[in-house]
Amino acid sequence: MTVNVRSLTKWSLLGLLLALLLRNDPLAKKTLLSLRENPSEYYTLDFFPNGTDLQLPMGTMRYWNFGDPNGKRVVLIHGISTGSASYEKLARSLADQGHNVLLFDLWGRGFADAPPGYYDESLYNTQITLVLQTLGWESTDIVGVSLGGGIATSFTALYPEKVNKLVLIAPAGLMQSSDLPLMGKLVKLPLISNIILHPFVKPLATLGVTRFASSIRLAEKTDLTERLSKIALHQFTHHPGFYRAFFGTVMDFPLHGLHERYQKVGQEQDRQVLVLWGDKDTTVPYRCHSLLSTYIPHAIVKRYEGGGHDILISNWERVNREIGEFLA
Repeated sequence: MTVNVRSLTKWSLLGLLLALLLRNDPLAKKTLLSLRENPSEYYTLDFFPNGTDLQLPMGTMRYWNFGDPNGKRVVLIHGISTGSASYEKLARSLADQGHNVLLFDLWGRGFADAPPGYYDESLYNTQITLVLQTLGWESTDIVGVSLGGGIATSFTALYPEKVNKLVLIAPAGLMQSSDLPLMGKLVKLPLISNIILHPFVKPLATLGVTRFASSIRLAEKTDLTERLSKIALHQFTHHPGFYRAFFGTVMDFPLHGLHERYQKVGQEQDRQVLVLWGDKDTTVPYRCHSLLSTYIPHAIVKRYEGGGHDILISNWERVNREIGEFLA
């Protein structure tokens, strides 16, 4: 194979120049604001009752705490893209059953700013810790879906005294690197990760993320799925920091490297663990449940036949019932 040294040198210098320009982009060191100034008509500040803005060193975020103040406490942690709106059915159901429900948008989603830096375990675990400290909650049940399941597992492994019962819905952290979509693989390349966050590439990024979000849904369209799709699309196009958070998470969070965290959770056999998983899930493949069961042998695993990655939405009645019974 003949290598064109002149061409290779030209593109290498161009790539280096572009990387340096992007590295010194002032936006890279600035906290990007949330949807507060441009909310969707489908996802407003009062989407859930009793919303509160919390100012933290990383930025401003919003949480909702409602239900019975004296009820069993439960935190719901959403996935990588949609935000807390994905818990619309479950959150209200648990509140109606007498639980003290807490939801919040992860950094860079919904009504949470997108701080600069790494979107890793530390960032998300710190966010949970600060919210719990604000409310004075020493311990709680935790529910996590997809990325939120990986975060919930990490938090439980690191702070076992703070978690009573754990519910995981198609949780991240046990996938293989080959399970990531093409854009996820590309964004892990240093130069690509810088370029993809630049404004002139945003239309392509929006297209890629929209296709990823659409691929998650296997269920027929309903009013609920349509509303959540509109909420997600609005966030993709209007949240100034969404792409920083989305691609930052793909780069920095161990989506396929949480094995030690799951093993640690499995060592705490007194804690009850419930796992819900669709057997047609291709985003976080159902086969990962076998590895999870090896790490957490006492976990109760519920298989949703024909279910995709969106069982929280497409099978919400069964999900609500099984989680409600487990947390009772």
